[in-house]
Amino acid sequence: MSHLQTLFMRGVSGEPLHIERAEGAYLYTRDGKKILDAAAGAVVVNIGQGREELAKLVAEEMARLSYIVPVWVSPARERLVERLSRWTPEGINRFYFTSGGSESVEAAIKFAVFYNTMRKRPKKKLIVSRWISYHGNTIAALSAGGNRGRRADYEQVLIDWPKIDPSYCYRCPWGKTYPGCDLDCASALESAIKAYGAENIAAFVAEPIVGASGGVISPVKEYWPRIAETCRRNDILLIADEVMTGFGRTGKKFAVEHWNINPDLIIGGKGLTGGYLPMGMIGVQDRLVEECEQAGGDFMFYTYSALPAVCAVADRVLEIMEREKLVERSATVGAKLGTRLKETIGNHPMVGDIRGIGMFWAVEMVRDRATRDPFPKGTHLTNKVIGAAMRRGLFVYPSTGMAGDQGGDAVMITPPFIIGDAEIEFIATTLQAALEDIRAVVM
Repeated sequence: MSHLQTLFMRGVSGEPLHIERAEGAYLYTRDGKKILDAAAGAVVVNIGQGREELAKLVAEEMARLSYIVPVWVSPARERLVERLSRWTPEGINRFYFTSGGSESVEAAIKFAVFYNTMRKRPKKKLIVSRWISYHGNTIAALSAGGNRGRRADYEQVLIDWPKIDPSYCYRCPWGKTYPGCDLDCASALESAIKAYGAENIAAFVAEPIVGASGGVISPVKEYWPRIAETCRRNDILLIADEVMTGFGRTGKKFAVEHWNINPDLIIGGKGLTGGYLPMGMIGVQDRLVEECEQAGGDFMFYTYSALPAVCAVADRVLEIMEREKLVERSATVGAKLGTRLKETIGNHPMVGDIRGIGMFWAVEMVRDRATRDPFPKGTHLTNKVIGAAMRRGLFVYPSTGMAGDQGGDAVMITPPFIIGDAEIEFIATTLQAALEDIRAVVM
């Protein structure tokens, strides 16, 4: 039987890439090609691949304890919770573990509803979120998500929760220019609350910096303080989806630190284990969990919640981050990466905007720099640019749909935190060459 016949869905990209091994920031294919993974996989591999101490740790932990019911506690889980409480924002020291980001979003939404049920406020069940953002691949996560492309095949079963537009200055939904605007992006939440009633809304969930759905869209500085104040004033839980931005990706432990925001819940995944084993989490303010406990609540676990070996890996990954000062490195090396991208391709005819922070960057591509008009959807520009970069030994991450009905194309540059000057130069010059390759075809 052909290996293609065993794939669940073959996809539209032709023959899949066969990766034999990886080391650091590099992937090695079956046919001997070396690829710089400037996407860190799916923005996951923060500490790089091939660390032998993690492989040895997994073997030791598996031999010691493979599985226990998640209501019990393993030594590895104790270590991880203690370390996480030092990583997360103040007051967030209750942790619930999952197998990944989508499950974590689902758990956060469930907790928001559960919390209000425990308070005898069952009407508070709506989840407000934003267009463009992506929150995961379960039905509830897709319902909260605002990625129209990923929602399209499931609209008939998605929950009809309210959405607001994001803070996105390059394509302001209100057609205004910062700072001479009225911060309609921040006021949009207040408008939604007036329309649906604070007594009916359980939570507002959003990515602090929009990830793959928008291509690293960071809000104006006033946005998050206004949003947090609006949530507090209206008794609405603030949920920060940091599956992509958390654990050092933006040069802080969590992106909310850029605005000194202390959310009620924080969602993590991806960088928590650095791709070594599957894991996600929600961190919750202690006071919220205490209220539920006092009301006699019981929050059901997943079968593989807090698997001992996975907890051990997550704890060690965070220890490595501390030991090697990789959060700080994300900030400093990431700044160099952003500067070099702007120097190299900032004036390219196809580049509309280069934006980012830490090791979290994106290049939005346009047909016309002056009008910011995107390429037609049928051009499939993002895939073409990624393909051209891959042929030159570079992988960057896709992002599409930020221009709404008109489409929108971007590539994200989100490498492992361990890269150096040589990799930065290769990323910038190779991406420049890839853009030139495609420019000859589409312009």
